[in-house]
Amino acid sequence: SKDNLRRFGSHRGKAPSEPSIRRVIQRIDVDEFDGKVGTWLVQVVRGKAISMDGKTLRGSGKHLLSAVVHKEGIVVAQKDVSEKTNEITRVKPLLKDLDIEHSVVTGDALLTQKEIARYLKEEKNADYLFTVKGNQQTLFEDIRDLELKKTLDHSTVEKAHGRIERRTIWVSTELK
Repeated sequence: SKDNLRRFGSHRGKAPSEPSIRRVIQRIDVDEFDGKVGTWLVQVVRGKAISMDGKTLRGSGKHLLSAVVHKEGIVVAQKDVSEKTNEITRVKPLLKDLDIEHSVVTGDALLTQKEIARYLKEEKNADYLFTVKGNQQTLFEDIRDLELKKTLDHSTVEKAHGRIERRTIWVSTELK
């Protein structure tokens, strides 16, 4: 309606053309815009679980590392992972401007790194839950050898991607 158009600053009585909208959008600094929206979104969902996950965009070959709020599925930050680096080096830039204090941050086996865990605990005051797989043999064996008392245990077995996958999740409060 004309009232809505006036409310958004149009004094001509008609909506701007598609090329005009495109020109305005093309002038936006996408990194700054992404940071501002992500910061706002994290304030809305503060204290919730956040997943770090990398994905390659189909068709473009571009690889991004994203921070996603688990339950809502909201992407609150993302960083480009160029061919000259990997996801591990992009974690700090990804989380730098986010207020994730008292949040739980999860990551896949690739992101299960001492430096990332230290950064989350000491610099971001967040907790973490990382995946440990058999291909991280030393860490996997170190955890197994501790023979910790398990306070929660859950396992699933499924056939997927041409293989049988067994996933076991357990929690121990013995390590501080």
